[in-house]
Amino acid sequence: MSLATADLAWDGSAPMRDAMALATVARECVTSGVERRVLYLRLALLPARLREPRHLRMVREALAPVLRPTRARLYELPGGDLAVLSPPPGEHLEEVRRTLSRLMPEIAAETLLPTLRLPAEAARLLTLVEAALGLDGTSAPAPEPASGSPPPSGAEMDAALRALATSNLASFLRRQTIWRLASGDEQAQAVWTELRPHVADVAAALLPGRSLAGSPGYARRFRHAAERRMLADLARPQEARALGEACLPLGLGAVTEAEFLRLDAVLGPQGRGHLVVCVAAEELLADPAGFALVHDLSQRRGWRLGLDEMEPALLPLLPAHRLALPMLRLRFRPELLSGDGAARTAWDAALPADRSRVVLLGADTPVAIAWAWQRGITHFTGRVLEARL
Repeated sequence: MSLATADLAWDGSAPMRDAMALATVARECVTSGVERRVLYLRLALLPARLREPRHLRMVREALAPVLRPTRARLYELPGGDLAVLSPPPGEHLEEVRRTLSRLMPEIAAETLLPTLRLPAEAARLLTLVEAALGLDGTSAPAPEPASGSPPPSGAEMDAALRALATSNLASFLRRQTIWRLASGDEQAQAVWTELRPHVADVAAALLPGRSLAGSPGYARRFRHAAERRMLADLARPQEARALGEACLPLGLGAVTEAEFLRLDAVLGPQGRGHLVVCVAAEELLADPAGFALVHDLSQRRGWRLGLDEMEPALLPLLPAHRLALPMLRLRFRPELLSGDGAARTAWDAALPADRSRVVLLGADTPVAIAWAWQRGITHFTGRVLEARL
């Protein structure tokens, strides 16, 4: 099975730990300016006949002179790749590279055995690590929504909402694990289960041939109705007892509906203590009074309120020390890596001092986790930790 089709899940294996550790070193070199040299062995590129145990023994024998007398470190990566990290100048890495290129002449050394300088070539190293993890974009892209579909008529929308009110959404619920993984951990821990209706699939089933994309008002109504239907199902005693440590991303309006209040009552004090409700940051900005009402309700009833889908651009507008919420779900974006010094300082200052309250959403690459670890963030959702389906 190829890396492109393999399931990827954090399993506590040495290759997964080494991949994260190497990504963290690359980020630290960029931040501190400390120089390192890397010899990267792309052994996964070799044909199967050259990756038998005897061939791998020869590779390790060639590496032994580098590892024993020097401060070089070997990283074993998923898929069979290896990386050797050393302080500069790294002449010994070049000697080993020449030896290995003679052992494996089938692929040019520039491709099979690249040597990299950190921090200058950190981006290239991270790209290689992501490819070893199967995160190089080789997976099938998500299907694009149908373009040009008309919005539903008023009558079609009303009929869909009536049908939704009595539908069984069990097959449309999306469950995603929120993981805790600190640097050096051998295993990731499942901390919460996030549940939300997959609104796009529900709409496709109840409004075939119609699109809500061009009708924001209809889209909000449909999402609100889908959340109410999910909450009605979760409020059944059998479902509520099985809820456990749950995170429910909801719109502000859904939190004050009868279905949520029924779930609140069925859960009881103990169950409410395991529940986190997350409201999108944009909803707080659009309706601060409504958010304050929900915050007061959470304080009185004993469940926790978090802020969802926090974008980097919003962080300075909604600094965590002013909100004092138990959970902040920050969406990882490339600008967190590429922003200038002033932007990075503003983002870091806006995060809560207690980093255990932060969940990084979209941790789909090692560099995202490395960025988080540098800031003490240890809770994640994303492809690095979830099995890819």
